[in-house]
Amino acid sequence: MASASSGSSHHGLTENQKRWLVAGIALNKILMPQIRPYVEQGIKTEYNNLKTSHNIDGQSTSGRLKKWPQPLKYENINGNDGHPKLSGGKYDYSLFDCRVTSHVDFARLYVENYMAKFNAFDDHCDASAVVSLLGRVPVFSAAVKTAAGDVRMARNDWAHCVFSKWDQVKFLQSFTEMEQLVKVMALQCR
Repeated sequence: MASASSGSSHHGLTENQKRWLVAGIALNKILMPQIRPYVEQGIKTEYNNLKTSHNIDGQSTSGRLKKWPQPLKYENINGNDGHPKLSGGKYDYSLFDCRVTSHVDFARLYVENYMAKFNAFDDHCDASAVVSLLGRVPVFSAAVKTAAGDVRMARNDWAHCVFSKWDQVKFLQSFTEMEQLVKVMALQCR
């Protein structure tokens, strides 16, 4: 007879698979829709401040804001990733259109290229992108960044479908981390 944590149930799923499934539903279908508006509002605030202070919406390639506070990925906007790369695999930034014309484009500067396919803060802006933004955009507090990092690690474990990791302890920890993120976000909103 198989153990309760790894054996088959009458539905063909192990207990670990069931926990993995529930954690994924909680993260992607309950938590993310609730926190996307908060993330979007923070991104809008930061973007609008940079429009005023750095003219980010009209900047040229040579006068672009390069870091805020980390390097910005201009290859993620305006079709810049379609330009040929130089030898060594680096982009020729002189060819880039560096005008950041929306808060969504501003958000896309902070995520990896494969995450930057969203055009709105909707289901296409997935959990990976959302927690990356919370962890990288300076408008979010250190406490939010830390909590988002913990959720990001749990999300990565979930996304890689290593069912053996999803024992009772991991399952409860993932919910504790999601709850902590909500709490620190609420404190920042005060």
